[in-house]
Amino acid sequence: MSEKQPIVRLQDVNVSYGAYHAVKNVSLEIARGEVVAIVGPSGAGKSTLLRTINMLEHPSAGTLAVGDFRFALDHELPTEALLKLRRSTGMVFQSFNLFPHMTVQRNISLPQMRVLKRSKAEADARTATLLERVDLTDKALSYPTRLSGGQQQRIAIARALALDPQVMLFDEPTSALDPELGLEVLSVMRELAQDGMTMVVVTHEIAFAAEVADRLIVMANGEIIEEGSPKDVIRNPQSERTQRFFRAILDRH
Repeated sequence: MSEKQPIVRLQDVNVSYGAYHAVKNVSLEIARGEVVAIVGPSGAGKSTLLRTINMLEHPSAGTLAVGDFRFALDHELPTEALLKLRRSTGMVFQSFNLFPHMTVQRNISLPQMRVLKRSKAEADARTATLLERVDLTDKALSYPTRLSGGQQQRIAIARALALDPQVMLFDEPTSALDPELGLEVLSVMRELAQDGMTMVVVTHEIAFAAEVADRLIVMANGEIIEEGSPKDVIRNPQSERTQRFFRAILDRH
């Protein structure tokens, strides 16, 4: 791992749904500017772990720190603390979650006005910059339903970036897209990584993880079973469970 100061720290995090233990005693540090990809079989706890970083999932135990915010997770967090945490973490889901009755510009500007209290002019200026970044300047006045899935996901990324997060969280951002449209989204994510954005990416895109991530984490049964540089983990997995996972992926291709 990088020697930079950790910006995300999870310590002994547990998430349970009744008798089902989804995440088991996971500890993880992510450095500022690091790109971490999380892979593993279905039901491994990948998305649940990701969603604890912005408390969309509520752990039963452990501690969480993002930037200067530190929380004990064995009790309900106050609303103000949750809002501060979620402002510092941008989230991109499998589904795009755009407001269909609002233009692209409004989808990106409105959260800035509500959350960061920017004026409409300030928000629209930031929106224009972000639309240029995701190569969709000409879609500002379009409605989401007029866009392809790949374009909608790029708009969702721009909307998350508009709140100036310290960390970007991606939960299988290309799984709902066909391969060609998925490449558009991965291209934007690749540029973000090159620009030094801290990113945690749950993905099934092993080639993307190998190319872009600084660290690859493999999860199974709610636990981190292996981690390291993507090339090392993919080419020479140490645990039998990790070997089985990558073998299944290679057999599918």
